[in-house]
Amino acid sequence: MLVILLAIPFVLTSCSNDDDAPKPNPVTISFDDLNGEYTGKASISQGTVNGETAVAFATKKNLISYSEFPMKEIVYAVISDPAKASQALTAIGKIKYDLDYTAVLYQYKKEIELNLLPKELTVQVPVDGVNKKVVITFTASKKGLFTKQNTQNMNFELLVSKITVEGTALNPFNPIKYNFQMLKK
Repeated sequence: MLVILLAIPFVLTSCSNDDDAPKPNPVTISFDDLNGEYTGKASISQGTVNGETAVAFATKKNLISYSEFPMKEIVYAVISDPAKASQALTAIGKIKYDLDYTAVLYQYKKEIELNLLPKELTVQVPVDGVNKKVVITFTASKKGLFTKQNTQNMNFELLVSKITVEGTALNPFNPIKYNFQMLKK
């Protein structure tokens, strides 16, 4: 009994020290954190072929704006001859694409979920000396995610599910998957 009574001051002292320890500030996140410039890599896969390219975009008010969307795989799907496809890529230049999204604050304000709302992209692609209307249909294969810890990251996937040339769907066509792993500047 005496041992228990003598131990009580030590136990209370050690517990009271825990209250004085600094507590880490929790990272909070808001919709305004989404706005800004992003850079990173897009992993691009089509069938068994995989690649990667550097990309950049800006976000503002529920809009992701690419000043140069990666088009290589799309053009190569339309034009099977690599030399002609390369010439066509040079001819079309930089293609802009805007991707709408809605955002939902998720899991105790630690993540923001992005519901992507892709729209079709129409591009004039020179095929054998003639410009052809190419329509690219994008779908969101899954929801995107924005996180903020030591860095601010945005990750999402887009799928090219269909390409038409002058109204005729490419057939056969392997969907093209873009996996964007982006870091806010």
